[in-house]
Amino acid sequence: MRALTTATVVVAITLGLSGWVGSPRANAGGLPSGGFVTRGPEHGPPAKTARSSGLILGGRVRCTATVGSEVQAGEAVSVRFTLRNLSKRPVKVPLWVFSTGLVVRAADGTTYDTSEPLDALPGIPPPIPSKLRPGRTKSLGRLKLPARWNGPLRITPECEGKPLHVLRVAVTAPWPSPDESTAIDDVVAASGHLLDKCRPQTSGVAVDGEIDPPSGNAPPLSARCSVSISSRGNFWVAQVLILVPPGLQDVTVLQPYEVFGPPYGLDSPPPWPAPPFEAIAWEFVVTKNGAFPVASATVAASNSSSSGQMDSSFSWNGKAWQGGGGSCGGRMWAWGGRFPTVEFISACPS
Repeated sequence: MRALTTATVVVAITLGLSGWVGSPRANAGGLPSGGFVTRGPEHGPPAKTARSSGLILGGRVRCTATVGSEVQAGEAVSVRFTLRNLSKRPVKVPLWVFSTGLVVRAADGTTYDTSEPLDALPGIPPPIPSKLRPGRTKSLGRLKLPARWNGPLRITPECEGKPLHVLRVAVTAPWPSPDESTAIDDVVAASGHLLDKCRPQTSGVAVDGEIDPPSGNAPPLSARCSVSISSRGNFWVAQVLILVPPGLQDVTVLQPYEVFGPPYGLDSPPPWPAPPFEAIAWEFVVTKNGAFPVASATVAASNSSSSGQMDSSFSWNGKAWQGGGGSCGGRMWAWGGRFPTVEFISACPS
């Protein structure tokens, strides 16, 4: 696991991760996942389920992973894990963030490992032993990952470090898919007014504009905004990229984990780019039913203030922007959830 220096790091729900280096923060990042749809989804009959199980912890415990055998593009593949003690004695089960995992292989060759986004984080708490009595069953909860690749998905569940048998999940989308212009309209509508004054018109063509704070009196961010659309057959994937200031250079978004590459990545070696700057990446799946947020990342840096000046931050939760803030100065990374955090570094010294 790679280390950070002088970092405060928060691990949030559904792999929503955020951290700030250099100053304490009040951050609403990494909120629970959920889709925002611009038009109502079509609901069919309940999907069939698939199960995979295996013996762990010396053969004394059976771990079972259960998933729906079909998912709609943009919605979450949700895998439920349960343990059952098959022995006649209590078994100590180590519980921590690596107790369960998923390795997802898409039809196009993309591989996504849910443990990978955690590798850059320091200070993950060690396992906590939990006693599982004979014959008892214990839930390890669910791992959720938005479907943003062509299926079928081949999913290998991992339970206490042991891979189970592969689960196959079909990915569907209502037909027909929208045209490119409608897809951009849907993304703008699903962004919670973030792009109202920085609205791209054509795929891959950036525009300059402003990002207004949802509330408060922070100055707007001068930004360059783009939406890049790519086809996945019967659905689209849209990549939103917001750069502050508009001339910010050398920003790359690495897939499939939706993280920034050097020199803006979390584990990029110094020297880092000079503040102030901010980059926001936000990925959507777009179908006939609308735009679904599936992944996001933010990196920001501001100059410190001798007067203790504060900035504002806002995180989208699928319905509204929730506010927070902290002292100017330092660097912030947030990634891994469906919804981004926006830092109004415009309130800090330039």
